[in-house]
Amino acid sequence: MMDKSTSPLGHILTPFQNKRFSLMFLTTVSASFADMLMDVSTGWLVLDLTDSPLSLGLFFAVRSSPNLLFGMVGGAVTDKVDRKRLLMTCYSLYSAMGLLIGYLVMVESIHLWHALALIFFRGIVRTFEGPARQSFIVDIVGRGNAMSGISVSAVGTRGIGIFAGAAAGLLIELFGKEWPFFVLSVVFIVSIGLIGFIKGVEVKRVAQSQSIWRNMVEGVQIVRQNRIVLALMVMAGTCEMFGFSFAVLVPVFARDVLEVGAVGMGMINSFRSGGGLIAGLTLASLGDFKHKGKLLLGMYLGFGIGLILYANAPVYPLALIFIGAVGISAAGHDAMSQILLQLNVEEDQRGRAMGIWQLSIGFGMIGSMTLGTLAEVYSAPFAQSVFGGIMVAVVALLYVTVPKLREL
Repeated sequence: MMDKSTSPLGHILTPFQNKRFSLMFLTTVSASFADMLMDVSTGWLVLDLTDSPLSLGLFFAVRSSPNLLFGMVGGAVTDKVDRKRLLMTCYSLYSAMGLLIGYLVMVESIHLWHALALIFFRGIVRTFEGPARQSFIVDIVGRGNAMSGISVSAVGTRGIGIFAGAAAGLLIELFGKEWPFFVLSVVFIVSIGLIGFIKGVEVKRVAQSQSIWRNMVEGVQIVRQNRIVLALMVMAGTCEMFGFSFAVLVPVFARDVLEVGAVGMGMINSFRSGGGLIAGLTLASLGDFKHKGKLLLGMYLGFGIGLILYANAPVYPLALIFIGAVGISAAGHDAMSQILLQLNVEEDQRGRAMGIWQLSIGFGMIGSMTLGTLAEVYSAPFAQSVFGGIMVAVVALLYVTVPKLREL
C-alpha cells in the first residue's frame, strides 16, 4: 500500500495539517473570489463605457503598470514589515475601492478616467499584497513544503474563480453593473477577519533590521548575480506580455465574436479558472518533484498553442474547451514561476524574489496596449492568434538559448 504522505492525495493534504495554513487557505480563497469579481466586472464596465478594444488595452495596461514602478518596492517592504498586517491593510484598501466604484456606477457618475485611476491604485496595492501573500504562505508551511503550499493555494484561487467568474456575469445581468463591486467589498472584509485568526507566525529576517532602500538594492543584486532568477524573470515578463494579456479581449470575444453577452463572459472566465484548478491540483499532488524547469517550459508552450486555438474556435463550446486548456497552462506557469523563485533564493530574500516577479509581470502593460491596438485595427481573433504564435516562438528560443531552465 502506498504511504499516504507520499501519495498524490497526501501531498495535497500535507499543508492542511497546519491549522494556520488552513486559515490562510480560506483567506486566499475569499480574497481570490473578490479579486475575480473585480477583474471581470471592471473589464465589462470599460467596454460598456467606451465600446473600444483599444480602451480595454489601455485599462489593462494601467492595471499592470504599477508593477514596473513599485514591484521591487513591494518586495522590499514585504521583507521588512509584518506580512500579516500588510495583507490586512491591502484587503482593507481593496474593499474601499470596490465600494467607491460601485457607488459611482450606481449614481451613474462613472467615467473612464475614474475607472483608470482606481484600477491604477489597485495595481499599486497589489504590488504589496502579492509578495506578502506568497511569502506568508511559505512562512507558515516552511521551505520544505513550499511546493505543496503554493500549489494548494493556487487550487483554491482557481477553484473559487470558477464560481466568481460566473457570479460576476450573473450579478451584472440580474442586478446591474454596480453589484459585483458591493459584493467584493464585503468579501474582502471577510478575508480580513479570517487572516486575523492566524497567530504565532514568527520569522526572523535580517531584512527587517535594514532600511527599505537597502532591501531594494539587494533585490537588484539578486537579479544581477543569480542567473536562474534572471531567466525566470525574463520568462515571467514575456509570458505576461504575450500570454496573460489575453484577458484584455475576453469581453470583446464574449460580446462581439462569440455573441454570448455578460453571462457568456462569466462562463469563459469560469472555464479558465477550471483549467487553473486542474493545474493546481496536479502540481500539488506531485510534491517536491524533479524536472520543474521542463514543466515550466511545457506550460509556456501549451499557453501559446491554447491561445491560438481559442482565438479561432468556430463555436462557443469549443472556445470554452480551449480557454480551459489556456487556464491549465497559465495557472501552471504562474505557480511554477513563483515556486522556482522562492526556492532559488536565500530564506531572507523570499519577499524580494516575489517583488522581482511582480516587476516582471509589469511588462504586461506593453502586451495589453499592443493587443488592444491590433484588435482595434484588425480583429480580436487575429490579434490573439499573433500573440499565441509569438509565445510558441519565444519558448523555442528559450529552450535552445537558456539550457539552465531545463535543468531546474
